[in-house]
Amino acid sequence: MQQILLVVTAIVAGLTLGHYTGGTSFSSLVCVVAGVFLVTPTLFKFDVADARVIGRNLPALWRNLAINFLVLPLAALVIGFASRDIGIAGALFLLALLPGGGMVMMWIKSSGANPKLGFMIFMANLALLLPVTLVFAQFYDLAAPYFPVPDLSAVTGNGAGRSVRPIAPFMILIVVPFLLSRLARGGAPGLIAFVERHQQLISKATMFGIVFYLFSLGTAQMLFTVEVMALVRAAVATAAFYGVAVTLASMLTPDTAEGRAVYWHVVTRYITLALILAVFSVDVFGPTFILPVMMAYFIQIGMAGVLRSRMIGRAVA
Repeated sequence: MQQILLVVTAIVAGLTLGHYTGGTSFSSLVCVVAGVFLVTPTLFKFDVADARVIGRNLPALWRNLAINFLVLPLAALVIGFASRDIGIAGALFLLALLPGGGMVMMWIKSSGANPKLGFMIFMANLALLLPVTLVFAQFYDLAAPYFPVPDLSAVTGNGAGRSVRPIAPFMILIVVPFLLSRLARGGAPGLIAFVERHQQLISKATMFGIVFYLFSLGTAQMLFTVEVMALVRAAVATAAFYGVAVTLASMLTPDTAEGRAVYWHVVTRYITLALILAVFSVDVFGPTFILPVMMAYFIQIGMAGVLRSRMIGRAVA
């Protein structure tokens, strides 16, 4: 509930600021902030020797890759096509390609899953960010003939660009945080200890700031131009996508510590990263592109709490 309130407050505050100021302009510094304050702390504990856990759990890794990068993207394409809105379809496809997320380790640790395996899967998913953005960069050109032309009349020219830029997110969100984490491990143990003590506060503050900023952008103000039926279609499509994710996770992951690590990487998406990447393409897909990502915050955070309670209850029983 606290996470939902935090996100709602950030969204409302950002939209309010953008509405009364005409919207702020995009800066790539938001990617730097996300990389330094969200990704880097998760890499402090990474040790190359920990990769041995992958060798002992290869079936779990392959299951994660198959579900998250084959089955769920196909499901997202089907649901997106059914929506008849290329903005909704593109957003669902992007969410499908970004499993896990900043909070996934919290759900893994608090539900009795294998944290080392969960972390290595998290690292493997992050390492795939470059091919993911390369694939998504081709989505509009390939899918556009099968959808009605999006309404771009509300585009204000404040968009970050005409497409996702694959190399920049990979460098800022993966390579730079990894190098910073190695420097900290080698010469700043006090900094690591401080961050670990206050990691939840740092993560919440960073997430609030990023969500607030992204929803204050001029592109985010396009939300005020969306029709009610588009909101309904986006809500139904996003809920259907998460329904498929939970169903697949329940059917295809065993109820073991290792299986639960994969489970959480299937039922959760890296929403904040999706929102950052969405800014690059909202002036291509139209205002409905933001809707599933925004709704994913509410669905995922509330759903994860319920799923964790059920998982712990089954384990106790």
